[in-house]
Amino acid sequence: MFRRRIAPIAFGVVIAFIAYDTCQKQDRTHATVVLDYGAAEREVRSIEAEIWMNGEQVTKFRRVAVDGRIGKSQFKTSLPDTDGEVRIDVELASGEHRPIKRAIHVSEGAVVTIPLERDLH
Repeated sequence: MFRRRIAPIAFGVVIAFIAYDTCQKQDRTHATVVLDYGAAEREVRSIEAEIWMNGEQVTKFRRVAVDGRIGKSQFKTSLPDTDGEVRIDVELASGEHRPIKRAIHVSEGAVVTIPLERDLH
């Protein structure tokens, strides 16, 4: 009974899910996010950034300073929508953590630069 009735239904459900997932990936917006520390770069020891859209976390980025310098921080992402929020936690050389939130709007292929210097001084 399982092979004749349930297995074909289960197979059909799996194929439908794969087709749905493939279609959803084509509807995503691809962008590059750049975190710009400005003159405060030498004070940054680590950073975590999350992008939230429609009440869900859709991507996460983490970088730690090597040899006392955080360097250029950017990441490519594929997003399910064009409007969202970036939630950032920056750890400074003093050990202090600075939470920062920014609303973002992205378009296909965009480079979104988030200036952080004024929040870090």
